[in-house]
Amino acid sequence: MELHNQRLVLALRALNSELAGANRVVAGRLGLNESDLSVLDALHRDGPQTPTALARRTRMNPTTMTSVLRRLVRHGWVQRETSDTDLRSVTIHPTSIDRLASVFQPANEEFTALVADWPTVRVEELIGFIEQATVIVRNKTDELVS
Repeated sequence: MELHNQRLVLALRALNSELAGANRVVAGRLGLNESDLSVLDALHRDGPQTPTALARRTRMNPTTMTSVLRRLVRHGWVQRETSDTDLRSVTIHPTSIDRLASVFQPANEEFTALVADWPTVRVEELIGFIEQATVIVRNKTDELVS
């Protein structure tokens, strides 16, 4: 069993490294930096958010978030929408997610092809594992920050 545990941890670390490298390349191809891509990814996954929520979600300093959002607005990736009820409140909405999604689409198709012949229960187990692993990473990162 120990060998499986080692293989699992090494495989997850390798995947993490490859995803980080891929994100750097994608960001560069789109004329973005990694912080920009991180914000766009959060907006794509979780929908419109306030700048404060985005800063928390991406673990960015609020000053850094301000710079990132200015850049993304300037290049048409996001727009700021002021609340109808509180003019001090702003929500950030993605405007060019299709441009981002098109870069990831070929890899996404290959990912789904990997499991195309799997029984649904096995796919659900894989998704559950990835979701739980994501929570573990988030929680352990929170512990490091506190």
